[in-house]
Amino acid sequence: MKVMKPMLPSLVTEIPEGLDWVYEVKYDGFRAIIYIDETKVTIMSRNQNVLNEQFPEIVEGFIAYQKSLQAPIIFDGELCVIENDYKANFDKIQIRGRLKNSEKIEDAKKTTPVTFMAFDVLMENGEWLTHRPYEERKKRLEDTVKNIQEDKPFLRYVPYYKDPQKLWSKISQVFGEGIIAKRRQSLWQEGKRTNQWVKIKNLMIASFFILGYDEANSFFHIGCLYKGDIKLIGKVGQGFTKEEKEALVAIIKKNAEKTVQNLICVKPSICIEVEFLEVSKNELRHPKFRRFRFDKNWEECTWEAIPKLGQN
Repeated sequence: MKVMKPMLPSLVTEIPEGLDWVYEVKYDGFRAIIYIDETKVTIMSRNQNVLNEQFPEIVEGFIAYQKSLQAPIIFDGELCVIENDYKANFDKIQIRGRLKNSEKIEDAKKTTPVTFMAFDVLMENGEWLTHRPYEERKKRLEDTVKNIQEDKPFLRYVPYYKDPQKLWSKISQVFGEGIIAKRRQSLWQEGKRTNQWVKIKNLMIASFFILGYDEANSFFHIGCLYKGDIKLIGKVGQGFTKEEKEALVAIIKKNAEKTVQNLICVKPSICIEVEFLEVSKNELRHPKFRRFRFDKNWEECTWEAIPKLGQN
């Protein structure tokens, strides 16, 4: 079977609405296309690496149902460690993906099982379905998966919803990653980033103080107070205008406390507002500058004030 690059959604900030749109949960995991024929199962990553060894429970699950599937068949979806119906745990899937030792992988199958969240079917019984409308592919996928997933955690069907606000509310309540909006008549376009599918991320917003500027990569180091101590929380480079960045760099250089290799360090003083997806391993994921917070004192930028963490 032909190995394909996945179709990718474009990032937007507003949820598109209208009768021609439907909505799926965006799960935070590893994108994968699974190829199944009469003799083998192959899990292929977004970058076209084979993932069979890392996720044997997925391979074993499909092999067990190989005869009941209309092979050759190709599924598109996400490898996830599921927390609930609206959220996957990215840290845990990352850990699973890095395991190389077969014994550790075998143990992880039991302690951190992975589920393939199937959201599309590209081929069935050797027939290409990529030229068929999304809703038709979705119905065929549901019919195929529903007989398998009932008591088998390795595979789940990703449904679509018609009410985006209701879905967004459920995702926000559990701090899920966001929504994928798809046009009902969209075709599956190999390797293309398209506006027929769009993603809306459920971003969090918090304030942090500047700790330094790295001249090697043009990132600003930012931090917060954690139990009274200064804690590095991440690095941010996106979102600044040219003028904002130049002004901030000039202030940092003027007030430099010390320089360590390429990092110009300053004492906490300047506060900025940052949007981000989540805190992973005590560091912000996908941070982006929003604005300066000259109205804030740096001591107000605390670990507890970060939306999700403040509720823990």
